Amino acid sequence: MKKIVSVLFICFLFLDLSAQKLRLASVFGDHMVIQQGIHAPVWGIAAPGSDIKVEFAGYTTYAKADRNGKWMVRMPILDYGGPYDMKISGEDAVILKDVMVGEVWLASGQSNMEWTIGAGVGPNTGEEINSAVFPGIRYFNVPRKTAIIPLQDFEPQKWQQVTPSNIKNLSAVAYFFARDLHQHKKVAVGIISSSWGATSAEAWMSAEMLAAHPDFTERVKSLDRNPDTWAAFVAQNLKNESSRDSLAKAANEGIRLKVHYPEFNDSDWKKATAPLEFSNIGLPGYWGLAWFRKSFAIPAGIREKELELSLAMMCKDAVVYLNGKEVGRAANANGQVKFAIPTRLLRSGNNLLAIRMYVNWGNGRIGANENKPVLKSASGKMNIQIDGDWRFSSTVETALPGWQNFYNNITVQYNARIAPLIPYGIKGVIWYQGENNAGKAYQYQTLFPMMIEDWRTRWGQGYMPFLFVQLANFKAKKDKPSDDDWAELREAQAKTLRCPNTGMACAIDIGDAEDIHPKNKLDAGKRLYLAARHIAYDEDIVYSGPVYESMKVEGDKIRIRFSSTGKGLLVKGDKLKGFSIAADNEEFVWANAVVEGNEVVVSSSDIKAPVAVRYSWASNPDGNLYNADGLPAVPFRTDNRKMITQ
Repeated sequence: MKKIVSVLFICFLFLDLSAQKLRLASVFGDHMVIQQGIHAPVWGIAAPGSDIKVEFAGYTTYAKADRNGKWMVRMPILDYGGPYDMKISGEDAVILKDVMVGEVWLASGQSNMEWTIGAGVGPNTGEEINSAVFPGIRYFNVPRKTAIIPLQDFEPQKWQQVTPSNIKNLSAVAYFFARDLHQHKKVAVGIISSSWGATSAEAWMSAEMLAAHPDFTERVKSLDRNPDTWAAFVAQNLKNESSRDSLAKAANEGIRLKVHYPEFNDSDWKKATAPLEFSNIGLPGYWGLAWFRKSFAIPAGIREKELELSLAMMCKDAVVYLNGKEVGRAANANGQVKFAIPTRLLRSGNNLLAIRMYVNWGNGRIGANENKPVLKSASGKMNIQIDGDWRFSSTVETALPGWQNFYNNITVQYNARIAPLIPYGIKGVIWYQGENNAGKAYQYQTLFPMMIEDWRTRWGQGYMPFLFVQLANFKAKKDKPSDDDWAELREAQAKTLRCPNTGMACAIDIGDAEDIHPKNKLDAGKRLYLAARHIAYDEDIVYSGPVYESMKVEGDKIRIRFSSTGKGLLVKGDKLKGFSIAADNEEFVWANAVVEGNEVVVSSSDIKAPVAVRYSWASNPDGNLYNADGLPAVPFRTDNRKMITQ
């Protein structure tokens, strides 16, 4: 006999009131996963006043649609199992097939969470895809949409089982997290993926919560919440987006002026020294076309038929010219690009290398500290460094539409991609975001915890686990210790661990100096699951690398004590690196550091009365302190000097 559970109707928002036929919210569907261990909700719309019956896993649950047609049931607490059918009956009937009861996690954030398996996860991408046969792992991608007020629902999407044929659209970090969870606990896992690249935390917060933050109170008050106005604004942004590439392709003013020929006079162009990064040559955040020119000399008597031009580039598109002749193109470049150069194109004396670069994302670049532009022969007999001063101009071609950041407006991600999910039963959240808030780390110290509280309050599941990835190492290494905006953002993330039931996966050793999207998503996912084992599943394990606990000044040295040392401290390499030390009101200098038991002693011959220590305090530090469990020490500082970012 089926068990009968009576459920009171719970009033909620976010459903289409115009439809009267029985329908579930779009997050429900075949192959979905229902969260075990809670009174998981099921909701939808039906004819006003109609009786609703939900039959699932041997239970029957009832509700009545209100006068607007809204209904919700909360099912009995269910244990792992399936597959089951779920039958929802009213004046019509809907049957959902192959439904599992397991662990459901919401994966959210910006591009490093959005980054899919199909986009590439390193040299083993093909192997990872081909071996992804896990029908017990299912995922649901929330549609990419924005809204200025909370949406009632979104357009229907499908839950997918993980197979080689459909895994390419699954978040890579979420997949590796889910795979570890599935294999370790032998249960079905559901991933609800709702991420969008280049979004800030404030885009993922409700207007009500965001208004409580003093930095955003007035911005929330001034929001125009008219959906028609917002739709028109988005349409214009999308039009600008679509026109940018076509305008870039049609641009030919530089060619008309023959700026790619040696004879062109570029004396009024700006000058910059290679490597040329847009952020360092007065073009931070620039989207559009820029021309670069560099004259260089070739020694006489070249015998090779062909040379190779090697450039480290980051751009949407680039066209490379030598003495007025096109020698190659680079599309979506992010690293070393090589071009074959026929020696017949070279001139005796001065030669002219010209590059027309199109950038529509990130920080455009030509050259890198370790990979300077070079022209060389296959034999190695000729190697000409094309560095030093270049000339450049960003005003030759017509200006293009810049960043259309409609999707990063405050609240619009929450409204369209979180609100319609609430209150779908989940175990917790995995989050990878922060790059877009770098530069506002002080604000993030309060903003990020408020976002977590916002979601927890609205889900109504208490202190549901909230696990996040700390920013990975990125950008060029620094020669000397200095203040750093990414280091400060990492500190803000670490401080968020004061919130109950939060966990952090340190990624300080798995990033990429030249790519804000490091391909190593495997370790990010694994470290998130280690945190989940402790925070969400109450396992007594070491899930973090060494964490700063306290310091003690001992003469001209400082002794640092750590927690989460696990089986002991470990140095990867011959010498402990990444520590800096300072006296009162003095600059930090690199320090000598040695491990003594589960402590580190830091000193410098230049600092006689030290007061503070920093570790891995840089965008891309070289710290190499771990615990014996293989997890990196979390970056920290012991001082409280004023932050450079607010």
